[in-house]
Amino acid sequence: MERVSGTHSHSRQWLRPSQKLTTLLQAGAFTLATGFVGAAWAASPWTAVGSTGVVDEADAAEVNFSSGVAQISGAAPASSSVTLRYNVTAIADLDNGGVNKRLSARFRDNGSDARVVLSLRQYNYNTGVTTTLLTLDSNTRPANAAYQTHSVSDGCWTTSFDFIQNAYYIEAILSRTSTAGSPGLAILRVEDADLC
Repeated sequence: MERVSGTHSHSRQWLRPSQKLTTLLQAGAFTLATGFVGAAWAASPWTAVGSTGVVDEADAAEVNFSSGVAQISGAAPASSSVTLRYNVTAIADLDNGGVNKRLSARFRDNGSDARVVLSLRQYNYNTGVTTTLLTLDSNTRPANAAYQTHSVSDGCWTTSFDFIQNAYYIEAILSRTSTAGSPGLAILRVEDADLC
């Protein structure tokens, strides 16, 4: 080990080559670990399960919540519609100024007698104007008796979320035209995809 003295009142020890390598590897591992954690943290979407929606009072008797899922009750009239709303809150991923909004959902639409329509809406604080930003309609996807996941996005170079001027919510409408229809909503997700 070599000591270097200068005009300063202290001296500094130099590291051996093996110590330098160990220090560099530790610093690299720390940088990678914190970088991945930071990337994962920034990419966390807003999520909700179907059963957390606020039901319109008129529809309260026609909805069934079970194990996180919202669906039309079996006791509801054959032709029924249920409206639920989900408040989208400001989280880091949505409030970071990105420009590609994406609405994703896990839902069930078992055929022509069922439908799930999800609309991401922006409600302006100053004007009171509500604007629909994205709509995901199960009738534009293949029917399936099992739950499936689908997304809709607004693409690049559109406006970003602005939680200072606006509130955001998802309006979900589950409807059926006969008792054969079995629409259900399990999971909602809103994110700023930032993929162009």
